[in-house]
Amino acid sequence: MNTPLIRRLGALLTVAIVAVACAQPFEEQAKRPNVDVSLELWAMSGSPPSYPAALLVLQYTPVRADPAGSFDLAFDIDANGRLVVLPVARVVAPLTGNRTIGLQRATEFYTLVVEAPRTGWVYDSVLVVNPGTTFLVKVQTPFCEFDIRQDIHAKFYVDSVLPAERRVKLSARVNPNCGLRSFVSGTPTY
Repeated sequence: MNTPLIRRLGALLTVAIVAVACAQPFEEQAKRPNVDVSLELWAMSGSPPSYPAALLVLQYTPVRADPAGSFDLAFDIDANGRLVVLPVARVVAPLTGNRTIGLQRATEFYTLVVEAPRTGWVYDSVLVVNPGTTFLVKVQTPFCEFDIRQDIHAKFYVDSVLPAERRVKLSARVNPNCGLRSFVSGTPTY
């Protein structure tokens, strides 16, 4: 066989491998922009069961806290007028299997939180927060089952808790891209 040809093919193969390695083909790419939403939800206790007391985070849609567990988070109001955030596993056993949901209180004001942290998550535990508080959510979702990272992130600000009306108002920014943690406006890059 022709030795110079083998050398050229070897060099070409090396260049191709380096080019693919530098391009990071397995890095998550954003497909959709971050979404800002205002939410109005009802408390699980003291409200009619037909009222939306739960949320599908990825779809940023208020829903009923149904027995099938077709939601990620449910909300209630405690005796001290604080918002109680409950992952689905703390309310019902979902028919679609367990979804891991991490929660944590933010250490910065809502507008200053530019990315979801890598650590500090408390999984499938109840979080109690006051009005004016920012909290973060990490939801493992079937939507991301074929991605390298199977979770989406969101940040929430508790605008108001109205105990007499059994109602809460939240502001949120949802990053609907699997595995990406950025909360910047527009389409995230990480």
